[in-house]
Amino acid sequence: MTTGIVILGIVAVLLFFGAAERYFDRLGMTSWLTFLIVLALIIGAVMPEVRAERFVMTVGGFVVPTVVFILIFVLSVRGGSNALRILVALAAVGALLTAFRLLTGIATAGALTAFFLLSGVIGGAVAMAAAGTRTGSLAAVLGGCVAGDAVSMAILRGAYGQTVYTLGGYGIFNAMIVGCAAALLLAEIVAAVRRGVEDRRTAASKLTAEAAKDEGLGESADSGDHARAGAEAARDKGMGADAEDAELGDLPPQSDDDIIGGD
Repeated sequence: MTTGIVILGIVAVLLFFGAAERYFDRLGMTSWLTFLIVLALIIGAVMPEVRAERFVMTVGGFVVPTVVFILIFVLSVRGGSNALRILVALAAVGALLTAFRLLTGIATAGALTAFFLLSGVIGGAVAMAAAGTRTGSLAAVLGGCVAGDAVSMAILRGAYGQTVYTLGGYGIFNAMIVGCAAALLLAEIVAAVRRGVEDRRTAASKLTAEAAKDEGLGESADSGDHARAGAEAARDKGMGADAEDAELGDLPPQSDDDIIGGD
């Protein structure tokens, strides 16, 4: 549980000093509520296990995540998330977790590390892609890990001879926390890429509008130049005609005899 506790500890410190308050407010989760959830997960992780003859249940890996899943699921749906998409994402995360646990096994520390890293990173990405919202992906990761843990341990006990049925153990706590972190990180990367694309599109639109405006101004200027040139030409022509009329008016009138004599 060390990896999960370290991540939660960092989040708790950021929340305590207000560094992450605005981020979680945008998720629709107030900073104090998020802090209480993180604190409950940390306390649950260090609480003793509940043991029976062939049954073990951890508080931090099963009980607290189940309660937190229900809480975040309700908040997410009330915030506008699609409940069906969250449940589909939950089923996908559960199926992935079950497959990775059966592939890696639970016998060695290396197997458990590979299990929670693969389940967390890939499961978080799948949850974000399927749920479509940040809080929806958190609910899908938590619920999917709880469900996948129960199913995979049942398969190990029934098909592989596992003697003790354990809920919330064998790296599941780390898988949950890594999965939640991976889902939120992927959401921020996608949002940043979308903002970059939108900024470039807006800049291109502005350049196109400015170019069209400059072209329109140029055409208006050319039309004005042609109009002025035409007006000047017409004025010059009119002045030339007036001058010819004036010259003709200065000539002395000719009599009929002058005309005949001239012939």
